[in-house]
Amino acid sequence: MTGFRGLLRRVLGGDRNSRSLPDGGVVVDGSSDEDLSEADAGIGSEERTNEGRGVTDEDGVDRAETLERAGFEQVFDATSVPTFILDREGSVVEWNESIATLTGVDREDAVGSGHVSELFYPDGRRADTLADKVLDAPEDADEAYGVERPDSARNRYRDSSTMVDRHGDERHIEFTATPLYGDDGELVGVTEVVVDRTENVEGRKATAALISEIRGTAEAIGEGDLEARITREESFERLDDDLLRVVDAVDGMAENLEELSRSVHEQAREIDDTVEEASEAAGEIATNVDEQNELLAEGVAEMQSFSAGMEEVAATADQVDAAASNAREAAEEGLDASSDAREATEDVVDIGDELVDSVGALSDRMDDIEEVIEVISDVAEQTNLLALNANIEAARAGEEGNGFAVVAEEVKKLADETRGHTEAITDSLAELQAQSDETSAAVERSHERIEDAGEEIETVLDSLSEIADAVDEAADGVAEVARTTDDQAATVEELTATLESVRDRSDRTESATERIVDATDDQEAAVAELIARVERLDAAR
Repeated sequence: MTGFRGLLRRVLGGDRNSRSLPDGGVVVDGSSDEDLSEADAGIGSEERTNEGRGVTDEDGVDRAETLERAGFEQVFDATSVPTFILDREGSVVEWNESIATLTGVDREDAVGSGHVSELFYPDGRRADTLADKVLDAPEDADEAYGVERPDSARNRYRDSSTMVDRHGDERHIEFTATPLYGDDGELVGVTEVVVDRTENVEGRKATAALISEIRGTAEAIGEGDLEARITREESFERLDDDLLRVVDAVDGMAENLEELSRSVHEQAREIDDTVEEASEAAGEIATNVDEQNELLAEGVAEMQSFSAGMEEVAATADQVDAAASNAREAAEEGLDASSDAREATEDVVDIGDELVDSVGALSDRMDDIEEVIEVISDVAEQTNLLALNANIEAARAGEEGNGFAVVAEEVKKLADETRGHTEAITDSLAELQAQSDETSAAVERSHERIEDAGEEIETVLDSLSEIADAVDEAADGVAEVARTTDDQAATVEELTATLESVRDRSDRTESATERIVDATDDQEAAVAELIARVERLDAAR
C-alpha cells in the first residue's frame, strides 16, 4: 500500500521519474517501497531535495516536496471533490473525506474493499462501477461498455447514474475515471472522481416544471380561462428568486386581465343600455319629425288655399269699393237732379241689392277665413309643441343633438310668429265683420226706405242726404277693408313662404335624424359584438 501511495505522490507531485503515455494515462517509475520510506517518515528531506526532487515550476515551488511534507492523505482529503482509487485488482486503496461524506462510509471501512459498488449502494449490491469498467478496458472502455470518452488523450472516461445516499435521498451522480500506468506501461490502478449533480438536475427539473406550468397557464388564459393561475410546486423552492418573480408576474397579469375583462363586460353592458336608450330616443325623434313634416305639409297646403281665398276677398273688396263709389255718385246725382230721383232710387235699389249680396258674400268669406285661421292657430300650437319636444330630445341626446336643437328653436320661433300673425288676422277679421254688419244694416235700412220712396218722395229726398252720408262712411269702411285685406294677403304669402322654409329645414332635420338613427344602429351593433365576445370569453372560463 505504501508503495502505491508513493506512486501516487509522484503522479500528483510531478516527479521527474513520472511521465504521460502518448495514448493517455499516467506512468510512474517502479521505485520500491524502501526507496520511499524516507519520504513517508519525513527524514532525509535535504538529500532528496538535492537528488530526487520533482519538477520545479517557474516560481521555484517543488510540488513533490510539498506533498511529502503535507502528507498524502492530508492533500488527498483537502480536495472537495469525492475521489477514490482502485489498484489493478479492483481493491480500494484511497478514499478521501468528500466521498466518505457522500456515501457515509469512512476511509477505514472503505480501504481494502474489493467491491467498491457495495460502498455506494446501501443494499450492498455488487455492480461494476466506472472504475471497474476502466480497469477491465483501460484503452477502449467507451467501446466495451458504451461510456463517454471526453478526453481521449488521457483515456479519461465519464458516465452518470443515480444512487440513494445514507439519508435515503436519491442523488444524481456523474463519474470520471482515469487509468494509472506504471513505468513499464502496465496498468497499476484507476482513479475515479464522483460529482454530485443532484442540485443541477433537480434545478433543471424544477425549471422545466416551472416553464411547463407557465406555458400551461398561458395557454389556458389564451383559450379564455382567465381564472387560470400557476400552481406553486415544492420543487420551485430550488429556483432563483428572479424566476419565482416570473410566477408572480404571470399571476398578476392574469388577475389584471380577468379584472379588465370583467370591467370591459360591465362597461359594455352600460354602453349597450345607453346606446339602446339613444336609439329609442332617435327613433322617437324621427317619428316626431315625420309627424311634424306631415303637419307642416298640411299647414303649407292650408296656407296656400287661404292665400288664394284672401286674394279672392281682396278682389271682392275692390268690387265693393267700386260699388260704394258708384253709390256715392248716384246719391250726389240724386241730390242734384230730383227729377231723376225715382230712376236714381231704382238704381240705388238695384245697387243696394248687389251690395247686400256682396256684403253677405263677404260675411261668408269672413267665416271661412275664421275657420282657416283656427286651423293655422292649431298648426302653430302643434308646431310649438313639436319644437318643445324636439328641444327635450335634443337635450337628452347631448352634443349630438345640438344641431337639431337649433332647428327646433327656429321652428318654435316661426310657430310663435305664425300665432302672432294669426291673432292679428283674427282681430282684423273681427273689425271687418263688425264693419260688414254695419254695412249690411245700413243697406237694409236704405233698402226699406227706398221701397217707401214711391209714397213719400220728400222723405226719400231727405233720406238721400242721409244715404249719401252713410254711403260715404260705407265707402270709407270698404276701402279700409280692402287695404286690410291686401295687407292680410301679403302677410299670408309671407307666412306661406315661412312655412315652406320651415318645411325645407324640417326635411333636412329628418335627413340628419335618419343619419343619427343609422349611426346609433351601427354603434349598437358594434357594442353587441363587443358584449358577445366578452361573454364568449367569460363562458370559456
